[in-house]
Amino acid sequence: MPWIKALHIIAMVAWFAGLFYLPRIFVNLADEKNPEANVRLLGMADRLFRFMTILAVPAVVLGLTLAR
Repeated sequence: MPWIKALHIIAMVAWFAGLFYLPRIFVNLADEKNPEANVRLLGMADRLFRFMTILAVPAVVLGLTLAR
């Protein structure tokens, strides 16, 4: 049980870090005038969103496991 709790906390912290950083990328994207930088920021946002989605699944599954 302690391992499940530890993995859940790690997944949640990483997921929430992405949730808080993604809007910052979008604000930088809105302020940017250079088209090359827009492409770079869109790539960063896409990779971060995919990474966050991958981390959300174990966070939710482990949380539901702990809720029993």
